[in-house]
Amino acid sequence: MRRLLSLLRIGKGLRHAPVVHDEVSKLQLRVLLCGLPGGPIDVSDDHCLVSLRPLVLGVAGSFVVQRSLWLEICVADEEATPLARLALKPMGTVPLGQGALHLFGVDRTINRCLPPAVLGWRYLLAWQNARTAARRHDALCMSAADLRALNAYYIVARPVFLVGVGHGDPRNIFPMDLVARLSSGEQVLALRATSPSVALMEASRRIVMSSAPAQSLEAVYALGRQHRQASLDQASLPLQLSRSPLFGLPALDPPQLVRELSVEQVERIGSHVLFHCRVVHETGRAEQQLAHVSGMYVEWLRRHRHGCDVLAPL
Repeated sequence: MRRLLSLLRIGKGLRHAPVVHDEVSKLQLRVLLCGLPGGPIDVSDDHCLVSLRPLVLGVAGSFVVQRSLWLEICVADEEATPLARLALKPMGTVPLGQGALHLFGVDRTINRCLPPAVLGWRYLLAWQNARTAARRHDALCMSAADLRALNAYYIVARPVFLVGVGHGDPRNIFPMDLVARLSSGEQVLALRATSPSVALMEASRRIVMSSAPAQSLEAVYALGRQHRQASLDQASLPLQLSRSPLFGLPALDPPQLVRELSVEQVERIGSHVLFHCRVVHETGRAEQQLAHVSGMYVEWLRRHRHGCDVLAPL
């Protein structure tokens, strides 16, 4: 009874599960932009997260924005009802080397990963969790509506990268999953504006991304503390690091994928800073890479007899 009362008082967040990206991606998904005059277009390789407060999604392309657009997340090669639908509201554009990144907030979210009664209970607990966020010293204090949209958006697994930065002596490395490689080949990353590393990235205009190995989950998460640090604490590093071939920034050794980026443009949007980058050099492969995926989607996969091993308790 005491546990139930505590749950009702504090609520419970909508969780994202750590998984191996190769495994969770076996069942392919498509992301469709719907509501355009010519019909839906596949933007599976052209969407990203831009900000968490408020929640802002980016969709790259040369289409003309309509007032009534929505994203659908569907199982590829199936005619079944989409797993999720996010109604979009235009919030501007960011120019890219090819086309533009159209920015959208989310007006309404439909998530079909769980039965309605179960989903309603989860949403009630999430609403209470969002309502008490300030009291719990949550740094972002996202709204309940944005949290629902974020959890649905994470049906598409977000690969985790270790991002190495530096300018002169100060150097740093930290995990990120608000990253996307667009179909044009351009790379975008969104880092919280309060991170001390933003200044390093703006000054150097250089970034290195290493695919985070799933077998090093605890070490990758331990590097999360670097988001609050101005430079590396070499004595307490949980992973063996080397330097990237071109820029000499902190990176993992082969065979992990290492991608070196030149920053082309910087935009401040909501709670985050968006870095639009050009890929300068890439080596290795992203195999057995850590990724984050909606906990509700994990339950959907298991209910439909698709294996999905979670690397840590939800």
